[in-house]
Amino acid sequence: MTTSAVRSVCACLQIFTAAAVISIFTLASNAYGAQPPGAITYVGTDSNIYYCDAKCAQPKCITCKAAAIHVRRDDAIMPVTLADDAPDAGPGAGGTDYGWPTFSPDGQRIAYSAETHKQAEDSFAVWVYDLARSQAMLIFESRSERIVYMVWTPDGNHLSFLLGEPRGLSLVLAEVKESTPVRIVTTGMPLYFDWGTPGEVALHTLALDSERTEKVSLMSLTPTSQNTVKVLSSGRTPFKTPAWSPDGKHLAYIANYHAESNIVVADADASHPRSVVSLPVGENSFVWAPDSAHLAYSTAITPQDPTYHGLKLVDIATANSKWLTKDDVAAFFFAPDSRHVAFIGVPQEKPYYSWSVVDVKTGLEKALGNFLATPDESTAYRYFDQLAVSHTIWAPDSSAFIYAGVRLEGSPEKALGFAPAPSAWIVPIDGSKPHAVANAVLAFFSPAK
Repeated sequence: MTTSAVRSVCACLQIFTAAAVISIFTLASNAYGAQPPGAITYVGTDSNIYYCDAKCAQPKCITCKAAAIHVRRDDAIMPVTLADDAPDAGPGAGGTDYGWPTFSPDGQRIAYSAETHKQAEDSFAVWVYDLARSQAMLIFESRSERIVYMVWTPDGNHLSFLLGEPRGLSLVLAEVKESTPVRIVTTGMPLYFDWGTPGEVALHTLALDSERTEKVSLMSLTPTSQNTVKVLSSGRTPFKTPAWSPDGKHLAYIANYHAESNIVVADADASHPRSVVSLPVGENSFVWAPDSAHLAYSTAITPQDPTYHGLKLVDIATANSKWLTKDDVAAFFFAPDSRHVAFIGVPQEKPYYSWSVVDVKTGLEKALGNFLATPDESTAYRYFDQLAVSHTIWAPDSSAFIYAGVRLEGSPEKALGFAPAPSAWIVPIDGSKPHAVANAVLAFFSPAK
């Protein structure tokens, strides 16, 4: 994802005049509810990566100058050495944009991308920051390939990332150690994936060869080889990410059976597949509940329109589904306790999004405010089902979630022309007042322990 020195509010969500700022924009307030547990990482409006607790009274900039020991790899001889200089700061001090902060599974490290612009050339890199040691390690660097997305393997020993190349995407796997080579796992466009047990990856790809075959498959990797062990579906499969259940016992994906799309749940090794939902024609998304017993799912009917029509929940044991909301939604996110689902509403003929949360057990829905999204957050929402395997917006205790944008007070009818800088907002789901953390364009919580 390419970022700029000064981030603007997403153009697709129009904004408002200065005369209306006082009446319709909610600014930071010290009056908020109890602080949720967990840590936060966010991308500031200065294009740097920050880390803090949920109150964020003293955020730590992990990409600013002198914030870390710099671990640098020499391109010629490949050893890793400690350098006296720390990573450059944001665009004002080196032309570098940082993005996609990604907590390791144990919450002790943050991986992030760097995009540096200089007069003669650009460079793109992947870094890992150790929070305990205040040390940043360079994992990968390229002169031509942008880092599109990254995710840790479940054991936290490897980091995988997508590289944007002229012909498509490459999935790269790197051990999080000094001076280790990286390996290309596969290529495709699009390319979605999830890591299971060590050495297993579920893939949904459209091949870059002349046949352009789309398939869902299971791949096995060893230190010296990698092989496709099973093809789960071949041909048009209108969804993004196959995903293992959080307990690792099941694998869910969408398959095309006789021109009909179905959510399929199989054993972890992809054996004993069974259809649990027959889907309408359209693009589909699903997200596992942390209890591994349910999937939330929805379908976007109109081609090229990422608006999903309603949201359902299916019990994978009984295959029974129920509505969570019949409103149009742009993305949805399970809380760690599996009791609540936060979703982004798309009010008809309104120039903004809305946040709501629904209680899965009672079906009660609560509106939590309207907002304008940043370009970075809009990208995250567009691929929320892929990010569900790598990022979370929820506090570990399920009491609140975080997002970056401009929070609106009320429901303005039309767009005018001005907005303040976007902030990271922590939103308690009990309806108490949201808390502005800092100026930010993208924000996530640390994973639940």
